[in-house]
Amino acid sequence: MKKDKINLALLWANYGGEVTSVNDLVLGLDKERFNVIFIYLSGYGVKENLIEEAGYDVFYLSNIQRVKAFRFSILRGLVRILKEHNIDIIHCHAHKPTVYGTIAAMMAKTPVVLAHVHGLSRSNRFRRKLQNFVLFRRIDRIIAVAKSVKEDVLRSNWSLSPEKLSVLENSVDFDRFSNVSITKGEAKSKLAVVPADAFVYGTIARFGPYKGHSFLISAFEKVKKQVPSAHLILVGHGDLRQDLEKDVEKTGLFDSIHFLGYRNDIEKIYKAMDALVLPSIGSEGMPRVILEAMAAGVPCIGTRVGGTPEVICNKDVGFLVPPGDENALAEAMIKLANTPKQDIKVLIGRAQERIRSNFGHEVVIKKLENIYKTELTHYYESDRRQKSNV
Repeated sequence: MKKDKINLALLWANYGGEVTSVNDLVLGLDKERFNVIFIYLSGYGVKENLIEEAGYDVFYLSNIQRVKAFRFSILRGLVRILKEHNIDIIHCHAHKPTVYGTIAAMMAKTPVVLAHVHGLSRSNRFRRKLQNFVLFRRIDRIIAVAKSVKEDVLRSNWSLSPEKLSVLENSVDFDRFSNVSITKGEAKSKLAVVPADAFVYGTIARFGPYKGHSFLISAFEKVKKQVPSAHLILVGHGDLRQDLEKDVEKTGLFDSIHFLGYRNDIEKIYKAMDALVLPSIGSEGMPRVILEAMAAGVPCIGTRVGGTPEVICNKDVGFLVPPGDENALAEAMIKLANTPKQDIKVLIGRAQERIRSNFGHEVVIKKLENIYKTELTHYYESDRRQKSNV
């Protein structure tokens, strides 16, 4: 049986506030072939949803700040929605939605269940391994955002066949970041914290324990001695901000290290940077910030963690250093600042072409469509064979 139109549901824990990556891909699906709805375990704190404003049906299963204990009311609501919308595929993101989605799909007789894994070390604990051992038997395909994530899932889960996993890389709206109208000088001026002649290093990441900000600050202290015009901008928010501010206080570089907080003009922020540094020390799946910066024409320095080396695959498109090594990080930062402009221009061109050809929405959306269609075809072929054997 071949369906003329596929009814697809995306299940998330909550609405993240921005339309990025997978949501962007799904919004770009052929509307003649796909009916799409979005479901969230909780709608707590949501004032506006860009997906709903784009005309898609959106459902919130609760208004709990954080869904912890299993709630049968959420499960019942999810089963009802799957049945009412005759869903063919439920695409679950992260562990908790996967638990609810898998059980609900069994109850609603939804044909295909997909589980999307967005980062590393998601199955380290025995309880999670045990849950996955049960769940993965009912899940048709597990999608990992990078090869390193796929390998981590296989290492961390019992008796899981590699054939059940696919890699679907994170992706980026290439034109959004490559075509920014303002100049670098105008972008720096809008920041109002860096002089026009500054060499601006920047990072965009949550202030969390695995992002390596403290190593970046220590490395920058060394860089400043060799690159006097250097400034560092830190974009983001998180629990460790006060600790990081204390780290900056110890360096005495108050005038050169700037906390910009959360920003919604990220394209302009990239335009102001001369280099993007992502000093992660762990738990990276495939960081979108690297994809965005490379698309924006910003030379990148990353660490050999998770999916970052899959994007910065060689020295022709960027710089890689060991995680947690502030000396190596400082050396790469200084080397980049001293690289001739013509060589930087060549590196930027190669990096942009790599992103456009391998990580642009248009490329990755075809892979996602193929996963949807292939899994649904497998289901109907299997169902037909079973009926013919009765």
